[in-house]
Amino acid sequence: LQKLGILSSSLAFRAARRPCRFGMLAHGTIRTLVEVRDGGESAHGSSVRVMGVLESFDPDASRGVIAMDGASLAVDVSLVPGADPHRVGSMYQYIGEVDVRGTDRTLRARVARCVDGLDVEVYKRALQVRRKFLRAG
Repeated sequence: LQKLGILSSSLAFRAARRPCRFGMLAHGTIRTLVEVRDGGESAHGSSVRVMGVLESFDPDASRGVIAMDGASLAVDVSLVPGADPHRVGSMYQYIGEVDVRGTDRTLRARVARCVDGLDVEVYKRALQVRRKFLRAG
């Protein structure tokens, strides 16, 4: 719009710096479902990226359950804009915030994507290498 002269440069600058209606969103720290499950109360409100196989999904409630490595997590996708239909048995990756209520944990997802075909073992090895690199730096 700025190139077309419809939006002035000062308005474009202010619009680019304006946080979204939820405030500035944190990046999703890569976590395993086991880490989210064992995170305790400190996990509440943390922004995470998790992956798992969709075990169940209720499209009317926009809620499902993902599982991997013996851990499971409830996922609420009501905040995901234009979410694709979720397929039970498919692998999904979600970015969102963890909501802890007693022993119940729910991920309030804001991003969802199907990652069928992803080599999970290579992904896990890459995550280990990434963590080792970040610890060394």
